Amino acid sequence: MNERTNDFQDALLKWHYVSARDLPWHGETDVYKIWVSEIMLQQTRAETVKGYYARFLSAFPDVFALANAEESEVLKLWEGLGYYSRARNLHAAAKRVAYDRNGRFPDTLDGLKSLPGIGDYAAGAIASIAYGLREPALDGNQARVLSRVLGITDVIKTPQALYERALPFVSESDPGEYNQALMGLGAMVCTPRNPKCGSCPVKDYCMALENGMQNEIPKKPEKIMRRIEKRAVAIILDEDGRVFVQKRDQGMLMGLWEFPGFTDARNIQDTQACLEEMGFEVAPIREIGNAKHVFTHLEWHMTGYLFRCRKACEKGMFADAQMIMKIAMPTAVKAYRDAYLKGINI
Repeated sequence: MNERTNDFQDALLKWHYVSARDLPWHGETDVYKIWVSEIMLQQTRAETVKGYYARFLSAFPDVFALANAEESEVLKLWEGLGYYSRARNLHAAAKRVAYDRNGRFPDTLDGLKSLPGIGDYAAGAIASIAYGLREPALDGNQARVLSRVLGITDVIKTPQALYERALPFVSESDPGEYNQALMGLGAMVCTPRNPKCGSCPVKDYCMALENGMQNEIPKKPEKIMRRIEKRAVAIILDEDGRVFVQKRDQGMLMGLWEFPGFTDARNIQDTQACLEEMGFEVAPIREIGNAKHVFTHLEWHMTGYLFRCRKACEKGMFADAQMIMKIAMPTAVKAYRDAYLKGINI
């Protein structure tokens, strides 16, 4: 390690010990809790994760409790965090640790990456924080800070591409705190837009600032335009006022309950025809409004239609308000779920 790198570490850690965010997982030594926090933090802001983290650990205090839970319970507690494959992988990994390893998590980088849902970033974070292994935890925050410090003007396609250049910066004595410090710096100071360079503890080591390029680095690849998908959403009521829901058995929202949706229906008549193909007999009532939901590379532009059921298809169930509150449903259909709970009035 050269003197400049050592000085960078010292300045960063001194700032961190005074300015670290008040996060419930900071200082945690239980590998299970560290693992849960790191999976939740992937592509999600720390402030958002706080409440989910507390509720999740209250329901599943250890890996055995999580392994023995029903998938529906896990998904319900995850509801609203998005990227639901994280929750399914968390559940699958818990089963492997609990049943195959008697509750012991792997203590090597490769061992951690052998578990479902643990990639390079999560493995580096867990290994450094839980086991003190000298590994970077390269997420978007770390990649942004390091690319500015190093003055990298090339497009960085993935944070992991910086691994060889990031490793020498990692503290030998406390890699876990170093990784958390660098992530905190990226979240609070070295932000994507308008970084607070004047108050940055490592500004003396930043080549981007030295060359006036802090707003141009990191150079990002061209944005992929989101695909817009128009969908009809069917709200089907039975004679008791219950609403029909079905569980998705594939795709990005697999395992969640939703109202029937169709990409090839443009009005209430088209939607009725799609429902009849499913085995329904329904009477159309009215349109109940539009809603939009944005995924990473996809937007759902939805129109809801209300129907009265005369005969239901077999794949799904009718749920009352109490059941609707209990089952896990994607945030994408929240507007229509809320409309049902309020008596249908969008």
